[in-house]
Formats: sequence, structure tokens, C-alpha cells
Amino acid sequence: MSGHKTTEASPDIVTGILTVQSHDVYALIDPGSTLSYVTPFVAMEFRIEPDQLHEPFSVSTPIGDSITAARVYRGCVVTVHGRDTMADLIELGMVNFDVIMGMDWLYSCFAKLDCQTRTMRLEFPNEPVVE
Repeated sequence: MSGHKTTEASPDIVTGILTVQSHDVYALIDPGSTLSYVTPFVAMEFRIEPDQLHEPFSVSTPIGDSITAARVYRGCVVTVHGRDTMADLIELGMVNFDVIMGMDWLYSCFAKLDCQTRTMRLEFPNEPVVE
């Protein structure tokens, strides 16, 4: 994540700017989310054709609504401090963030979150740590 970590109304979330497909996006790092998501507005800029999910599914929002997810953008390049990573981003209509990076991406990046300082470390094997 580049820049400073900021919080919305809650001090227990980590947000910041990531670069996805060469576009700076406002991201929520959410270990409580199994998958990673992107808004349709941002995804239009990626110049990637989405795939239809074999089985669309419903995603619950924090206010109790349900949104259907039916498309995925596969192999998106997510750059963190000059280090390229990959993510499959599921299209989801949301308003507070451009992307939500979930456990699928965090796991693939060997991420460690420090909830006290709201920082993230990517500890790829045999590479310098990215914080």
C-alpha cells in the first residue's frame, strides 16, 4: 500500500491506495473477506474482459443487504511498492471502496497484518519484505 494508512469511521480497518492494472484505487484490506472485489466503475478501466462465474453468488453487505456477484476479472496485476502481484477480482457494486482485497490475495502474497499499527507486510520467500 502506498501513502498513509487511513481509516473510515472505524479504527480497526486498513485502507490505502493500491495500483491495480496501472490505476490507483482506494482499497480496503479485509482479512474477513474470503475473496477480493472491484467496483464495475473501476473495472471498466482495466481493459480486461470479465468471465462469467459458473455459479453466481450473493454477498452480504455490512448493512444487511445482499448483492449478487456474477463476473470476475482474472489475473489483475496489483502493484504494492513496486512489487507486482496477481488477483482475481469479482465485480461487486459497492460505494465506499474501489477494491476490497480479501484472504485469497493476502494468502497469495504471504501477507501479515499488524492490527495495532494497521500495517501490512508481504513476506515473499527469498525476497525483501514489502511493508
